[in-house]
Amino acid sequence: MVQYRMTVFLPFFVPAFFASIVEFVEALTIVLAIGVSVNWKSSLWGAAAGTVVLAALVGVFGTTLVLFVPLEVLRLVIGVILVLFGLQWIMKSLLRYAGHKALHDEAAIYERELAEAHSRGQVDRRFNPFGFATSFKSVLLEGLEVAFIVLTFGAGHTDKLVGIGIAALGALAALVVVLILGVAVRKPLTKVPENTLKFVVGLMLVTFGTFWAGEGLGLEWPGADLFLVALFALYLVVSLGAVAWLKTRSPRAAGPGLEALTGPVRWLAEIFDFFCGDWWVFAGMAVTLAVLSFPLTLRPVIWVAGILVSLALALWRRTTRRDIAIPTAEA
Repeated sequence: MVQYRMTVFLPFFVPAFFASIVEFVEALTIVLAIGVSVNWKSSLWGAAAGTVVLAALVGVFGTTLVLFVPLEVLRLVIGVILVLFGLQWIMKSLLRYAGHKALHDEAAIYERELAEAHSRGQVDRRFNPFGFATSFKSVLLEGLEVAFIVLTFGAGHTDKLVGIGIAALGALAALVVVLILGVAVRKPLTKVPENTLKFVVGLMLVTFGTFWAGEGLGLEWPGADLFLVALFALYLVVSLGAVAWLKTRSPRAAGPGLEALTGPVRWLAEIFDFFCGDWWVFAGMAVTLAVLSFPLTLRPVIWVAGILVSLALALWRRTTRRDIAIPTAEA
């Protein structure tokens, strides 16, 4: 009985816990920077306001998700979104491991936020709109990512309310851990291996997303839930091989970023970047789902292969051969 409960509990608690730690660390870094450089009143009020708005959004949209969407449709949609979301984290991690992108440095982010805050004026105890807005934005945006992860993971449970409750406990546990560490050190949590954490969480997101979307597509996985272990191992081995391959290639020059866009086009681009971030991944997944709409054999193999090919295409697009000299820029 205990083993059964752990089998039901851990697949929803553990990924939500580790994914939430990543987002909470990022939010805490900015809140700390504003508190030290501007004032704690503006920083903490901004963080509190962001939390209230976040709770309202989750209450409205989370209830709709739980009560009105059929489980099969939910598993398919959530699974695909988790795969897109996780592939984004995996791809960035692999590019960092291969030296194509700079490692994520919380200390550098902290110093950059400090410098920007100081450029706005002297530190005082009065309410500061810039400090409030910065903390508000960081907590709301990172919190939305946590809420998205909690709702999507939890809604994959047979009983959606139970699943969301378990995932929420994982996020709450992560929040408690990060707050305790933040209060203890009162500086960026630079000791947290965030890049490795994002890589592992990315693998978890893609693993569970593959499994749940497959169930939504009507696929039968060998060994039922135990196949999750095989999927995770497969994606880990392929990722390690991808790092070795990436080290034999050079990063391709990056094109114009989101800052080159304006108006509604930029808003749509930012939404796309939040969920997926790469058109090659999106196209590969779309083609794979279109193929799976036909009554083919070996559909589980096609589904997993489509995910891996989508990742490979996206990584290939971001690289060039060593013998081609192209100036590089941060992707």
